[in-house]
Amino acid sequence: MAEAQVWTRRGFLAAGGLLAAGCGDKHAEGYRGFAYVAIAGNRTIAVVDLLSFSLHGSIPLSCQPSLLVAHPDPGKAVAFVGGKTEDGTAILERVDLVIRKSVNRVIAGMGNPVVRKDHRGIIWTSAGDARLRAWNAGNLRPVAQTSLAARAIDFDVAPDKPLACVCLEGGLAQFVDLATGKAFEPVKLGAEATAVRFRWDGRVAMVALRNESLLSVLDTTSRSIMTELPLALRPDHLCFTGDGGQLFITGEGRDAVVIVYPYQTEVAQTSLSGRKPGQMACSSAPSYLFVSNPGAGSVSVFDIETQKVVAVTGVGVQPGPIVVTPDQQYALVLNQGSGDLGVIRIASIKGGRARKAPLFTMIPVGGVPVAALVRSAG
Repeated sequence: MAEAQVWTRRGFLAAGGLLAAGCGDKHAEGYRGFAYVAIAGNRTIAVVDLLSFSLHGSIPLSCQPSLLVAHPDPGKAVAFVGGKTEDGTAILERVDLVIRKSVNRVIAGMGNPVVRKDHRGIIWTSAGDARLRAWNAGNLRPVAQTSLAARAIDFDVAPDKPLACVCLEGGLAQFVDLATGKAFEPVKLGAEATAVRFRWDGRVAMVALRNESLLSVLDTTSRSIMTELPLALRPDHLCFTGDGGQLFITGEGRDAVVIVYPYQTEVAQTSLSGRKPGQMACSSAPSYLFVSNPGAGSVSVFDIETQKVVAVTGVGVQPGPIVVTPDQQYALVLNQGSGDLGVIRIASIKGGRARKAPLFTMIPVGGVPVAALVRSAG
């Protein structure tokens, strides 16, 4: 049971005095909406009211969640949960966020599934085998299935066309025409591919090769390697800016962020960041990159324009994924070790010598928060 919490003009009051608005900003206002946080360990989605910054109930699930994906139509208050059961069965679950209930689910393979959506409103999954599966977003009925050359590790869908690029076991990448179901001849990468992201114009797919510390750039028309970009670290985490003009990469090997210009297909620079930087998220106004530092229990704030760290703040134990609210006012940090949601008010970030980003508040959500999405109350 969550503690009773009361919002005052001076911050949070909570039973036991555990929470406080760190910045003490009397003029701070919340976001009129909710954060939906997938919690591993107790099979729920925690619902957080971002206007009062309080836990507002939970939604039970049938699986241990690993990801959350919003409905392809932003007007639909629906989320899709990817996860697995105790025996390893992959589950795709459709959740109605209005009635706060899981409405239907399907078996999607084995293990934690990868879930993507295309511009036509179709949900795609891969999970533990050599297949891509398509599902109707309205009722999760199967739409199509495509056989691949090997087991899929990760895949991405082009933003504006029915095209997927799939990382396969054995150092391969394979393009799939999602409209016809045709899988093209695999591209040999020479090293194990672990993640792929399309450039925003859909003309290029960027494939991370973790063991070789490389980013392989593939042309989607010729389905061939354009260039390979050596990296100063292992590409564990990838994050685009809101306009897709920069790609940030963090991973083992260096306490830094690698900045890639996708349209020039070149590495711009490698900038020092916090200790063992992990997952990231970008805000657009102002242009900040928020970087989790799990080992240090902090988040580094990187100014994208100056390409320098402007602030560091302690947020909790083992911070992981970060989500920025649509109004660009708050960065929500999922603390996976302490089971809470850390909130940074972006307007309170002060650069210069102060290098301050005070923690606005902490909201206990329980378990291990693994993914989140934010929707407005309207």
